[in-house]
Amino acid sequence: MTDPANTPEPAPEQSLLRRLRWYLAIAVVAAVVVIVLIVSGGGSDDDDGDDAPGDTAPPATVEPADDSATDDDATGDDATGDTASPAAEEPADEPMDDAAEATEPADEAAAATDDDTAAAEPAEPAEPAEPEFPGIGSEAALANPHCDPETGQIRVPLVDAPPCVLEWPEGADNGGNTAPGVTATEIVMVVRVDAGQTELVSDVGSIPRGWLDGVDIFNQNYEFWGRQVRLEFIDASGSTEVAQRADATQAVNDFQPFLAFDATTSGEGKAIFEAEMAARGVIVWSTGVSWQETQDQAGFRWAATADDRVTMLHVAEYIGKRVADYPVQWAGDGDMIGEPRQIGMIYTDRWSREFMEDQAAQNGFELVEAVSYDEGAENTQRQERARVIAARMKDAGVTTVIAGTDNIFTRTMTEAATEQQWFPEWIITGYSGHDTAFFARGYDQQQWAHAFGPGPLGLAVADRPSALGFLFEWHHGREPVSLSERFSISTLKWPMACLHLAGPDLTPESFSQGCFALPPSLGSYCDCVTGPGAAFGPGRLPWTDYTGFDDMAEKWWDPEFERTTATGRVIVGEYMKVDDGRRYAAGEWTAEQPKVFDPDAAVGILYELPPNDTPPSYER
Repeated sequence: MTDPANTPEPAPEQSLLRRLRWYLAIAVVAAVVVIVLIVSGGGSDDDDGDDAPGDTAPPATVEPADDSATDDDATGDDATGDTASPAAEEPADEPMDDAAEATEPADEAAAATDDDTAAAEPAEPAEPAEPEFPGIGSEAALANPHCDPETGQIRVPLVDAPPCVLEWPEGADNGGNTAPGVTATEIVMVVRVDAGQTELVSDVGSIPRGWLDGVDIFNQNYEFWGRQVRLEFIDASGSTEVAQRADATQAVNDFQPFLAFDATTSGEGKAIFEAEMAARGVIVWSTGVSWQETQDQAGFRWAATADDRVTMLHVAEYIGKRVADYPVQWAGDGDMIGEPRQIGMIYTDRWSREFMEDQAAQNGFELVEAVSYDEGAENTQRQERARVIAARMKDAGVTTVIAGTDNIFTRTMTEAATEQQWFPEWIITGYSGHDTAFFARGYDQQQWAHAFGPGPLGLAVADRPSALGFLFEWHHGREPVSLSERFSISTLKWPMACLHLAGPDLTPESFSQGCFALPPSLGSYCDCVTGPGAAFGPGRLPWTDYTGFDDMAEKWWDPEFERTTATGRVIVGEYMKVDDGRRYAAGEWTAEQPKVFDPDAAVGILYELPPNDTPPSYER
């Protein structure tokens, strides 16, 4: 890794195509903070810090790249020419007879050997081939002192640590100012925080300090090609569109960042800020982003959590294979039991009803009713909307409702359903982390006791820090003391890995290629159960994917599950995972009735990490 105190010296620059060509072929509020911390930091739905799960799986060995995969320039210009036979001796001046004349080479033959004759001259020494960055799988990458050669991954205690890359030579030229926010020594990133937080940068427990402690882990252990990440902070000036645009203008004018995060936790709006930053050419890594936003601002809008269309793919497939063709079985209204299921959907305005209806048709069912709500509305408006929705669903005879609702509106909606005396089956989707046990304990339990379905969050591991909490402790020698410290590394983990694989010529385009080069990890990709699988890029879905959380587990809510934490706190209510937490990628759900509401066939909590979820152990 590079010492930030050392300023690189110039060296020849290579094109992005040459550097990346070879490895392209290798195979809303404070609640949002908790969601990302849980799902990115360990993938569990447990809210207790002591019991947060590990974001872990056994390290997959990265196979060395095939030597033949190098581009033509690596051998063509430097190859030594074929060696020709010595030229024939010049004939004597005596007259030659016919026989001798017949043996003399013709002019044409002599011309044909000109190249070979030239090649017979001593060849110039071949210049050493320039290294190909980032060099995944090469012997040189495996020799990087920050690499574990046995796993082929960076030597940090994470199952999904990124692949090893070449060590950046001290004093080499990385191209300097390759993009806005990038210099020869720094990558500038801006973090939008709650008002007043920028005055507390050095205070332990403050939001800025948490982010600074988080980024230090990656600066010291990942390869940033002669650069270090530098964080700058701005206070959010408000949640209105005008305020968010003003904050974006300030961030760009003051810092010209390469990448931006919104870490506000006090209810400040962030959607406009993020869209405006992306429109100004700044990459944004969000706590959540819609499919439409990722496609409209491709390469500039990213998130570790699933977008709405990935969620709808899973939900439609699950209902088509496991729900729609069977009679009602788990509704809270006894009169519904045994009746044909009538499927409805309550959904955020960030979802596409047209897409869901298309997926429903492809999976053999239809929606008898679908009603949206404004995710950005004030609380009183949301409460009134929930009453209207419950009445419409009840009048339409909906027995089984898809909960395309954020974690806050799910509470409002379940309370309104009870007011309307409507007790359907609820299909979990995990949207906005509503399959987090912490949030579910606040939902109307008369309703949520009848909730089941797919969700991205995995099994929790009791009395163990989250994987990223463990990473923090490994690096800093102490446990995280604030939510911000844990949240920051869960948000930073993926973009830092993308930088690690982007190579020295850092641009938004090479950043994207770095993300796409990350091997699929966790979840169904490694038969892991504590963390969602994640991968980015083209090939797995009908579109280029800029979000993570690719797979889901089947679960149901048990309001009576009870356990005591290591600190003596009694927790009541848990999501129970079916089939030991088995995870399904889109297209992999099996056709069978759900195995839900059977405590003997489900797991609520683990007490040790499964082998595939256990990270490597390293000394610091």
